[in-house]
Amino acid sequence: MLSFKTPEIEDRKWVQPLLDQSQYTSDEYTFSNMFMWWEGYGIQFTEYEGMFLARSVEGETVNYMFPAGAVDVGVWYAACKADADALGKQLTIGGAGPKQAALLTGHFGDRVRLEYNRDFYDYVYLQEKLATLSGKKYHSKRNHISYFEQNYNWRFEIIDEDNMADCLAMNEEWCRQNGCTQSESLQIEYCAVKKAFAHWDELGLFGGLIRVDDRVVAYSFGHALNDTMVDVHVEKAFSDYRGAYPIINREFARNLCGGYTYINREEDLGEEGLRKAKLSYHPECMVEKFIARVAD
Repeated sequence: MLSFKTPEIEDRKWVQPLLDQSQYTSDEYTFSNMFMWWEGYGIQFTEYEGMFLARSVEGETVNYMFPAGAVDVGVWYAACKADADALGKQLTIGGAGPKQAALLTGHFGDRVRLEYNRDFYDYVYLQEKLATLSGKKYHSKRNHISYFEQNYNWRFEIIDEDNMADCLAMNEEWCRQNGCTQSESLQIEYCAVKKAFAHWDELGLFGGLIRVDDRVVAYSFGHALNDTMVDVHVEKAFSDYRGAYPIINREFARNLCGGYTYINREEDLGEEGLRKAKLSYHPECMVEKFIARVAD
């Protein structure tokens, strides 16, 4: 019988090694992401037979994230099926990128139904390209950055305990400007950001900020997703500073991701403006994601 619990910061000690063992590429598989967002999305997790398991209940469905660690698909699925039956809910499988989908189909064959969900595909970029923005296709990005560099007295700083409060103050102002109180998703993000800064070192997060004079006008932070990839959890900038978004993107990649080959900038959630912005950086690839169901 599975026994799920809500995430606590102390759980990172046993969760992170299991996530590291699997080396997945989809953004769901970082402890920091799950810890930041669990209250907004009802994430619970547990350990079972050397595997990390997570679930969230959504109406008449309970969604189980494909496990990490010493994965035994049959053992894991049987335990989840019993758990879903005990709850009286239908079982779906999330967090299924290409590697996980291959493991599912390898075990269940044509009993598996994979439903592609483009809104949740992760955008993956080469670190070198985001750090240099060289070539014709990045011409407009360089123009915006050039304007920023020539018109503002700016500097980049690594986020630490001395400037964290300034990032939080910037986040408060960004939320006032962007109507967070009228948006459930922005409210959830606001709480997630506060939680991240409150547990910065414990979560193993790293990030940077941009100041104009003494004012923080942009920041970005994330966590290593696997040995070759960084996952960018949050990026914020004041849009009235032309070039603020491109320059924090570049400086984060240049100063904090040098030891990694790829940068995962997560999904666009189907938001047209966000999709356009992510595509404008010309991703190297997309991490396809599925909702999976297994026919009895």
